Amino acid sequence: MHRVTVIKLQDRSKRDSGAGKPKSLEEEKFPRAKLSPKFSRTFTSTLDRYVAGDISKPLLIFCPALLFLYVNFSAVRYLDLVASGLLSTDAVVPLLLVGLAMALEILLPIGFHISVVVGLSRLYTDSEMTALFACGISPMRIFRIVAVVSLLVAAIMACLTLYGRPWAYNLRYLLEHQAIAEFNFADLKAGHFYETPSGNRVLFFEGVDPDSGRMQRVFIQTTSGDTVTIVSADEAFHQPSDTGRGAGFLVCIRARTYDFSQTEAAVSQTVSAELRIKLDDPDDEPIGYKRKAAPTGDLAHSSKSSDIAELQWRLATPVFAFLMGLLGFPLSRASPREGKYAKLFISTVCYAVFYNLQLIAKSWVEQDVVKSFPGLWWPNLLLALLIVGLISNRPAPARRTTARAFRG
Repeated sequence: MHRVTVIKLQDRSKRDSGAGKPKSLEEEKFPRAKLSPKFSRTFTSTLDRYVAGDISKPLLIFCPALLFLYVNFSAVRYLDLVASGLLSTDAVVPLLLVGLAMALEILLPIGFHISVVVGLSRLYTDSEMTALFACGISPMRIFRIVAVVSLLVAAIMACLTLYGRPWAYNLRYLLEHQAIAEFNFADLKAGHFYETPSGNRVLFFEGVDPDSGRMQRVFIQTTSGDTVTIVSADEAFHQPSDTGRGAGFLVCIRARTYDFSQTEAAVSQTVSAELRIKLDDPDDEPIGYKRKAAPTGDLAHSSKSSDIAELQWRLATPVFAFLMGLLGFPLSRASPREGKYAKLFISTVCYAVFYNLQLIAKSWVEQDVVKSFPGLWWPNLLLALLIVGLISNRPAPARRTTARAFRG
């Protein structure tokens, strides 16, 4: 019976293959099935969807988890400002939502990189990758799928950095500007340093007069551009605006003013019996030029080092996200005994190193230590070289023939 079956298989194989070229003994015993082009296309498209889904599913877990941690950290900071009277309660939620849009610029690349490492590591630990290699799927085929998904993530990052980043920062500066004008001076406590949400003004007073309610022994530091102004007064009190709108004034009694400039060594000193410091009013026109809130087109026409650094940061971040996705492919290789989270620490360290190199490069361009070229591109170049080195030194997967598989 077995002999008849073997003869039939051999005859069918001869008919399908056409002219008979000499076959080995193994091929006669175990004829190789020929896949039709339609089946091959269906298999590869199914493989694309399967691998792409496997490296994308962890992103739906890691990215919301990182955003949740960011919201908790930011909420604690904003609620502390609310308790100090430096921020209104209504401004907390808008600032948190704007912060989420800004945080995606940092959290999406690391979340996607970890997703690629964990997703592919699961295929290795469950021996699915070994089965794919045994079926003739090359590692470069898997790498191509990772590259396509990484390109999609890079496109999303480009939209976030080129358009979402300036919009989010512009809205944040506006909300902080409005929060400055809504100081609740009655809730301020003596002996504490109070910093405005924008960080350009610090207020400190040692005590409060119980009869007049005025602040005693007041210290105020204001930063404007490259000039730092320090006001030391015996007393101070808040005076509302005459129109009833806006933040009003902070009136300092027997005040001494010191102006320090970073470009000049001289220090100017002024003594005033009464000094009125106008508090920022959201109805006043300019918030000032903020390069992080500037449109990308305006940055492209600027020759300032700080604007060039900001523009290159927006352009280099999508490239960085794309390369981090590719880096996850060589780092994901794991044995079944290691587990899918075995390379998580190494991948996190790699992201931290190259992200900090990006920050260093940006700082160097802002300080004009490094010119616009290489600018912020050399960290991405180093990352690309690392990826090429890891892939070129990657061991080829072991392949077993059908006959050896049958022999066990």
